[in-house]
Amino acid sequence: MVKTSTRIVGALALAGALVTISPVSAAKPAQAGGGGLIGDLSPVRDSAIVKVPVDCDAVQPGSTDTKSASVSVKIFQSVGRLLNIGTGSVTSTVQQPICTGSQTEIDVTVTAIPGLKFQPGPATILIKLTETTTTTTPPIPPAIVPTVAVTIDETESGARVDLRP
Repeated sequence: MVKTSTRIVGALALAGALVTISPVSAAKPAQAGGGGLIGDLSPVRDSAIVKVPVDCDAVQPGSTDTKSASVSVKIFQSVGRLLNIGTGSVTSTVQQPICTGSQTEIDVTVTAIPGLKFQPGPATILIKLTETTTTTTPPIPPAIVPTVAVTIDETESGARVDLRP
């Protein structure tokens, strides 16, 4: 029984530490009624759709650079002696570009770990934005192969999310 108590105390300490994280991302959270992001719970509360604000630069017109990006999200919610955890991610596609040069809101479905269910109310959200820029330089004779450079930038932020039914 002592191990269970230690785990629960550790989980609650982690949840408390996460609640104190302030947003440090290039994307500033949209203000909801409770001062954070909004998450819409599924009817069975095993997932939530969260509009995540993302702000990253687009590729300059005429550039040979290509850019891809992904957003991964984790939600932590303390409910009594239980810590509900959920994860979700979105990768940029032609239909849903992430890096547009201005702030964009991306819908991310965050799914609870099997066996857990989110409750309506406050939770902590961690957002990780990963940008990958590939620069291709044409070959300069006598070279016959172009030069390719890949740059990866990661930004993390935390905020409050209000989960609503």
